[in-house]
Amino acid sequence: MPATRKERGKTERYYRMRESVVDIAVELFSKNGYTGTGVADIGEAAGLARGALYYYIGSKDALLAEIHDRVMDPLLREAAAIVELDLSFQTRLRLLSESLLWQIVNRHDHVWVFLHEYRQLQGEYRELFRKKRHRFESRIRDVLADGHRRGQLQGRPREDLELATLAFLNLHNYTYQWLAGHRDMRVEELSAFYCDIFFNGILAEPVDRAREEDELERGRSVLQELRGEKSEVDAGSEA
Repeated sequence: MPATRKERGKTERYYRMRESVVDIAVELFSKNGYTGTGVADIGEAAGLARGALYYYIGSKDALLAEIHDRVMDPLLREAAAIVELDLSFQTRLRLLSESLLWQIVNRHDHVWVFLHEYRQLQGEYRELFRKKRHRFESRIRDVLADGHRRGQLQGRPREDLELATLAFLNLHNYTYQWLAGHRDMRVEELSAFYCDIFFNGILAEPVDRAREEDELERGRSVLQELRGEKSEVDAGSEA
């Protein structure tokens, strides 16, 4: 447990036991869900009576918040260091990618709980989680903004940087859903693949915009017909 979270009078044995309880809760939450796991289930798995369990965790909400902090706090520490490095914005973004993927790969069950159960957080715990999440997102946005200021990114500063930040996160966040079948993938390799898509796309040659628009119109007309909708051309001819 981080030193900043330690309370006066608590022994090292207390913190070791508390860490063990958190580990057990992560396993149960990832298998059965937060609402599907009772305090009694955690106590039984930990070998603790109800009163003793509450001594270590305080509340079930506090336990969930601790699991989220295990993911968010290292991300925030590493992100703060990365953005200050005297490196290109591309390299810093790649390092942010590796930092995020390290958590996903090495704390797979934590991340499952993190992404599935954060809505269960209430009150102060929920607000603190939102602040930490936004702080991490802002680190990504700041690095992208630096690239834009240097003339290395195209588009509108505010709108496109926001979309680029969301696109970057979406490339990474749900890796945990399919990762179990690809445990041999290294963080650095996966990050390189994601960032190559993010920076360069997947096409060997630029898109022919005129041809693309023509084909899109043809394709959209098929979709509109399947939906029982009228195309803009048909609607205009009836007006």
